[in-house]
Amino acid sequence: MQILDQAVEAIRKQSVTGRANGKQLAVTLEAIATCGDHAARLWQGYLDNPGAAGDKYTIVSWIGAERAKQLHELSLQTHALVKDVCTATGDQARFLVLDESPIALAYRGLKDGETGPQAAQSLLAAQQATNKHLRALADKLRVIKPVAAKPAAKAATKPAAKKAAAKAVKKKTAAKKKTSAKKPATKKAVKKAVKKK
Repeated sequence: MQILDQAVEAIRKQSVTGRANGKQLAVTLEAIATCGDHAARLWQGYLDNPGAAGDKYTIVSWIGAERAKQLHELSLQTHALVKDVCTATGDQARFLVLDESPIALAYRGLKDGETGPQAAQSLLAAQQATNKHLRALADKLRVIKPVAAKPAAKAATKPAAKKAAAKAVKKKTAAKKKTSAKKPATKKAVKKAVKKK
């Protein structure tokens, strides 16, 4: 899955700034691989007991609608998890396009002369390879060490505190200037009133 390769690479680059939580995303990739394990068991279940032959056009006619439905439901679950991983890339997410499902589905047609068990065998092998790759990606994210939050927080608060102190000083001096400017005006008004009397 090219999209997950790109997402993991973007997340690894972001880990330098401390914006990525590698362990949490590794758990998500592991969950996708677990769904893939379940899909592999469905394919293996068919291979263990193939049943009656289907037509020469579709795999679904060989493995049955119920297995095909279960594979589709697993694909929908993993689609949401893949979105979560891509969303974690932040701004890069808009460039990631879901290219394929990490679940080997039963919707492709049979090749000329291919039987259902032959197709199932190749899809099972593809699913197992995908699961292995997903776990390798999870391992890449698992080794990301989170950047310490305290030094970053201190660095962020010091300039903010300095700015706030500078604003407070400016407000105080502005207030003093206004009050000092008002005092002579009020004194003049009092003197004029006294003179008139």
